[in-house]
Amino acid sequence: MSWTDFELLTGAEPEPGGTRVAYVSDLTGRPQPWVLDDGVARPLEVPGSVGRCTWRPDGARLLVLTDPDGGEDHRLAEVDPGTGAVTWLVAREGVRCEIGTPYGTTGQPYSPDGTLLAYADNARDRTVFDVLVRDLRTGEERIALRGDDRYLPMGFSPDGRLLLVLRLHQQSDQDLFTVDLGGGAVRRLTPATGPAKYHPVAWLPDSSGVYACATADRDFLGLAVIPLDGTPTWLDTPDHDVEGAALSPDGKRLAWGVNEGGFTRLRWAGVGGPPADVTCLPRGVAVTEFGMGGFAPRFTAAGELLVQLGRPDGATDLFLVDLPRDEARQLTDCGARLPGPVVPPEVVHADGRGASPAFADDHRVPCLLYRPPAADATAPAPVVVTVHGGPEAQALPVFDPLVQSLLAAGIGVLAPNIRGSSGYGMRYQRAIYRDWGGGDLADLEAAVRLLDEVPWADTARLGVHGASYGGFAALSCLTRLPHLWRAGVSECGPSDLVGDIRSFPPTWRRRAVEWIGDPDDPAEAAVLTGRSPLAHAHRLTAPVLIMHGLNDTRVDPAESERMYRRLRELGRPAELVLHPGVGHDVDREGLARTAELVVTWFAERLAGA
Repeated sequence: MSWTDFELLTGAEPEPGGTRVAYVSDLTGRPQPWVLDDGVARPLEVPGSVGRCTWRPDGARLLVLTDPDGGEDHRLAEVDPGTGAVTWLVAREGVRCEIGTPYGTTGQPYSPDGTLLAYADNARDRTVFDVLVRDLRTGEERIALRGDDRYLPMGFSPDGRLLLVLRLHQQSDQDLFTVDLGGGAVRRLTPATGPAKYHPVAWLPDSSGVYACATADRDFLGLAVIPLDGTPTWLDTPDHDVEGAALSPDGKRLAWGVNEGGFTRLRWAGVGGPPADVTCLPRGVAVTEFGMGGFAPRFTAAGELLVQLGRPDGATDLFLVDLPRDEARQLTDCGARLPGPVVPPEVVHADGRGASPAFADDHRVPCLLYRPPAADATAPAPVVVTVHGGPEAQALPVFDPLVQSLLAAGIGVLAPNIRGSSGYGMRYQRAIYRDWGGGDLADLEAAVRLLDEVPWADTARLGVHGASYGGFAALSCLTRLPHLWRAGVSECGPSDLVGDIRSFPPTWRRRAVEWIGDPDDPAEAAVLTGRSPLAHAHRLTAPVLIMHGLNDTRVDPAESERMYRRLRELGRPAELVLHPGVGHDVDREGLARTAELVVTWFAERLAGA
């Protein structure tokens, strides 16, 4: 047994009008749709890796979004949950499809009667998403909204007249539109007043508006009703982000999740009634923005709440909650084969005062700190700082096989949520825009200083690790703060910001200038180059392991290869591992192999005083 011997499940959805539950699991070796029926789970075989599955309203089919080779040109198919028969709907070479937000699990692509399917693709223009509507009876389809950005369908109105569409310009900048399916008129629901978040939840039962999590002019996401005509009504506006919500099929109950320092405070109310907290679940993560990672609660036909719960001391599992009784029962046991108790983190804060002028003197960097069981002041342990990807994501207090594997090897872990992380308001999240390799690096240095105050941490034996943006951050730490580290690992990390932008996936390109910078402006290109690890490769002293999947389309594998070649030319200690047939994300086999490589790399290089 190892810490990768667990089942990773995501995106559970209850059957409309029934009792079955569909979800995506990698138990067979790659993500596939599974159906849980009366306590018995069985897989359905679909070519490729499935990113999401959702029920047709009559329960007769499952719609699956699948990636054939890790390149993220997603295809759409319907699967018969009884026979497993697969019917391909959209499978165009070199075209990417989406049935909601990319990498998310929210939105309902079917019309209420199940005859129409809404999806987005970039067939007409590779740099944008158009919204299409397909008649499943005839196979005919048409463009309902011709995009000039990333437009994504989020749900048909209950009366079938309108389609709600999200414009996803940035992770911190969205707008909502409706499309009249009869006349084709497109109408904007949200004001054009600058960056704001709008995360659709559900239509009102009478089709007069939508529930949404929104910032509007606030710093934090709140829960609101946005009418088709009139002013939004706020339902809950805490000083934390309301990251997602669900409406019961009868329209009488709402449930929503508030992100409080990474943990979800789950709440519910009868529509128009006072809210109550759900207290019957273990503390953990039940809701994320757009249902990233599958954390999107949903009501069953019987009115119970289906919750995917990530826990700090156990694997992620499914629970059914009876809200009026505040009682829960666990449906899965995804960590049954884990080798021992899961070590939970402590939430700590690094002092980031003076890190940059972007924040006031009270700037603090939230972190998750994991202590190896045997470490104490008399036997201090090395520590690996692991930086999450995104960068607009969050290190969450949920089971992570790599973290637990490092702890089992006697290595502590610090997971900082530096500026740019989601979950701490708009201002904190947008602080990294056009500042990659700036204030974020200052926050990472502040996180390292925090370890000076941890009695069991040996700050003479520090490593740094990250994947995607986290890989860029790890390389930046190794090359621009070289005195801090004994070893490092970068997974699929950019090494040259100009090159990274130029090789972006087509649908990312229109957001690049606002997000990172303009590579075609000489002055901005000079700044980007100066903040790139490649430009500072000569300063690296700690050995670095660089890994990349050769089918990665989010970060070009050339970014890792270029960094490795430059380091070797300079005589610096570096190793390169390339994974054939692997995209940006690793599969079940790749997860075990990657964890072993990373743990061995750090264990060998951080050993000894």
